[in-house]
Amino acid sequence: MRSLGPRMEVAVAMTILGVGAAVVAAMHLTWPEPQLPPMAYAVSNGEAGVADLEPFVIDDISGAPVELTPGAEGARLVRLSNPNHVDIVVITLQAVPGQPQDAAHNRVPDCPSGVLTVVPMERPVTIPPEGSVEVEMVVRISPDVPDACQDSVFPLTYSGRATRG
Repeated sequence: MRSLGPRMEVAVAMTILGVGAAVVAAMHLTWPEPQLPPMAYAVSNGEAGVADLEPFVIDDISGAPVELTPGAEGARLVRLSNPNHVDIVVITLQAVPGQPQDAAHNRVPDCPSGVLTVVPMERPVTIPPEGSVEVEMVVRISPDVPDACQDSVFPLTYSGRATRG
């Protein structure tokens, strides 16, 4: 990974499942003052039949971290962009929480990533040529959150699949 500063990172991921993309954003489980989440972006290569398409881009545009208390639900706003000259249909979009981090970017071992869940995108979405759409990803925090999770940042890795429209 190449560092873009104390709060941003860039990564590249490869997948053979389809024209897809992955991006890491963050959920912030906190009670005091929020901080900006670490962000990273990655794109993937396409599969046979869609290899001529550029990967679509996933960009978490929510801004500040979502503040969640135990048992609460929030949302992340995600922009999906199509760099191609043809329609594409994003078939799947999901996000997986990573190991929570503290303010100094250290892992918080007593806070399991499983206390946070992200509901996958419910239906496919069509993106026009060289266009973009915004979708909302629902996030939920367990009602039984260990005290170690307080003030933790949960990195989210977004990924998805698309096909020619």
